[in-house]
Amino acid sequence: MRLDKFLSQAGLGSRRQTWKLVRKGKVKVNSRIIKDPAFKIDPEKDLIEINNQILYLTSQFYYYKFYKPKGYITSTKDLQPTVMDLIPKELPGFSKIFPVGRLDKDAEGLLILTNDGSLAHRLLHPKWKLSKTYELKITPRLKEEDKEFLEKGIELSEGKTKPCQIEFLNKDKDFLKITVFEGRYHLLKRMFGKLGYKVLHIRRIAIGPVKLENLKPGEIRKLSHSEIEAIKSLLKCL
Repeated sequence: MRLDKFLSQAGLGSRRQTWKLVRKGKVKVNSRIIKDPAFKIDPEKDLIEINNQILYLTSQFYYYKFYKPKGYITSTKDLQPTVMDLIPKELPGFSKIFPVGRLDKDAEGLLILTNDGSLAHRLLHPKWKLSKTYELKITPRLKEEDKEFLEKGIELSEGKTKPCQIEFLNKDKDFLKITVFEGRYHLLKRMFGKLGYKVLHIRRIAIGPVKLENLKPGEIRKLSHSEIEAIKSLLKCL
């Protein structure tokens, strides 16, 4: 996080006002005077002082990406095993974070967990049309005409789906990558089921600019600064 942003969130005024404090040499990071407002700090590790007083964020946000395995409910509490059962209780912010959105119990892949309610709201709100990318295994193989039909949008009980993007990942045309721009209950299963296909496997590999990358099932990792900035910029909540 930028030093001026930290100071602003700590209640020391606007970003412009905190610039002046930093430029005047009033702020120390790990006992060293810093005069660059853009200086990068880690609020969880670095000691930030102003006039020899230690500063803390009044509201510390946590941002994680998690590889949800099959067999777990995307919830904080349930009679069945939830994703929170897989996360170490000593993880910073464990008692505050929650999964944003859902993945079916029999699906796997990327989840974002945070305690930033504003960001969570925008991640889920249809207004922002955030892309979500999945790998699918289906049967039988997808016909070219059905691919085009699905990409243009298909009528479901609550209305037509938004245009999507589908890519074949193998020669048999039964392993696909699909990017959608909406969230509905069992969306992928219903889209393909409408045309007589059965979805055998679902793995989410991206939510907007945040990628699953090399995470392993059950593994959780902090979002990088660049990932946080990218998704906040996309959703205009910087």
